Amino acid sequence: MTNTTTEDANESIALQLAKLKYIFKNSPPPKLNPNGWPDKDVYDPELDKMFWWRNDPVLNEFHEIWHVVITGVDDKDRGGENFIHMHRQLLARYDADRLCVGLEKVTPLSDFTTPIPDSFYPHPYLFQKWNHTRVHFLARPANQTPHDFVELIDGKVRVYTISNLEEEIQSLIEWIDGGTNIIHPIPLKKVDSNANILGLEVARPFHGHGHKILSNIMSPYAIDYPISVLMSARAGIRDPLFLKWHRYVDNIFLRWQNYLGPSDFHHDAPNVTIRTTDIILSFTDVLLKVYPDGQKDEWSEFGKKTFGGSNFDVDFTSSPIVTNELHTKMKYREYVWREDLFDKENISYVFPRDWHYFLRVTNEVDITSIITFRIFIVPEVFSDSIVHWIELDKFKKILRPFEKTVIVREADKSIIIRKPAQKTDSQFDESQIIPSLHKAETGLPTQNVSEKLFCNCGWPYHMILPRATKGEGTKFKMIVFISDGTNDMVPFYGQCGSTVLCGAEKWSDKFPDIRPMGYPFNRPFKDGSYEKTFKGLHNVAIKDVAIIWKDDDFSEF
Repeated sequence: MTNTTTEDANESIALQLAKLKYIFKNSPPPKLNPNGWPDKDVYDPELDKMFWWRNDPVLNEFHEIWHVVITGVDDKDRGGENFIHMHRQLLARYDADRLCVGLEKVTPLSDFTTPIPDSFYPHPYLFQKWNHTRVHFLARPANQTPHDFVELIDGKVRVYTISNLEEEIQSLIEWIDGGTNIIHPIPLKKVDSNANILGLEVARPFHGHGHKILSNIMSPYAIDYPISVLMSARAGIRDPLFLKWHRYVDNIFLRWQNYLGPSDFHHDAPNVTIRTTDIILSFTDVLLKVYPDGQKDEWSEFGKKTFGGSNFDVDFTSSPIVTNELHTKMKYREYVWREDLFDKENISYVFPRDWHYFLRVTNEVDITSIITFRIFIVPEVFSDSIVHWIELDKFKKILRPFEKTVIVREADKSIIIRKPAQKTDSQFDESQIIPSLHKAETGLPTQNVSEKLFCNCGWPYHMILPRATKGEGTKFKMIVFISDGTNDMVPFYGQCGSTVLCGAEKWSDKFPDIRPMGYPFNRPFKDGSYEKTFKGLHNVAIKDVAIIWKDDDFSEF
């Protein structure tokens, strides 16, 4: 291109932008006080019941790392399905904790023309890189309305419109409902294996388009203007609108899942038996008092002698070494904003009382059986909603012919979490993506960076349980679902990151489970009832558990 042509093109762009800037007027920034917060009658973080959850630094680090590890969801095996599952689990945990503070489940964004009641004021210590400096993310007062916006990408002016987004959504819904259109000319089959295809279509065009529309509510003329946290993987969860948008997105995927109909688990019922009384929980500190030597083999022999053998059919519900409760507490620590300007802040965070599972299981046949344990919990009041079951763990074991045994599993070895479990201040800091790490990643291929960060990718252990409530606690249901582990690709060994939430450790490997993500909660319940769905299955046990937020301290390990 000649200089004259280049100058003409630049002049044309300048003229376009001048006209658009007159049409797309940015809102004035909200008034903030010297401490970085607005007046308390506008927004007071101390009165925000979920501030501690959305602003948990390790949770936000997990979301940031997940986006690096998965990187462009179509590049990693079942990345589209993983996108749906990870965000659904995040929403399930968010709703559980909302319940526990007396709030309703998060409501999905209703449309793109109604004012959004939620305000958002980013933490004063949170910064973003912009024009070779660091600036704050944009705040959003309450009752703002989404609208079209304009931006400059690779020298081209682009206008994003709400009508385009609505057309994308309508096209997607038409496709899910069995139709075809210009965007989706090939019918979408209603089979589990198409979960990834739909997940990719949800994640890439319309989900990202929606983020852009919502993030530019205050800045429709987005050129040379800082972004909001809704365009930042490291801070998006901090904004309540992030959760509203993702509930909207998840509901579209759920629409398709409802077409699949209930699962017939009789086709995946290995010849094993587990009963409600076979789900035995014990706090680690209690086990150490009763039998301190048990930690040498993680209480494996202790479990077999205490709960197995001649005691295999004994109901231990009332035993002093067994609990029907799980406990949490709130802790405090000094957090250093090392990804920003090294400001220091005292923060509060939830923390669980360590526990062990002792799971009694019987192999009913004269052959070796390979089985996979899948453990979930759900607030009792949400139990008939497939999207609210929280995955706690998944692991594989081998049973000898006709074996009756006790399987021991430590909560802090969960496949859901980043391992080793982050329990101390120094361990919490290990997953921060600090500037030196960014520098070390510069120039590396995408897959190398993904594999390098995989071990830091997983749900934070300190948030493995919802905080729940004090006193008698919050009622939950716990399910142990045993599936056939033969050739299901679930590993026998533990890995440092979460293969459930972050996919395979190696970039080119298959996702380590052939079953749908979220299984057995990937299809609607029979008659809308979890009880009818799992009734009569000998490979399933369901237990009532109370989770209690304790004021008194408990031991940590």
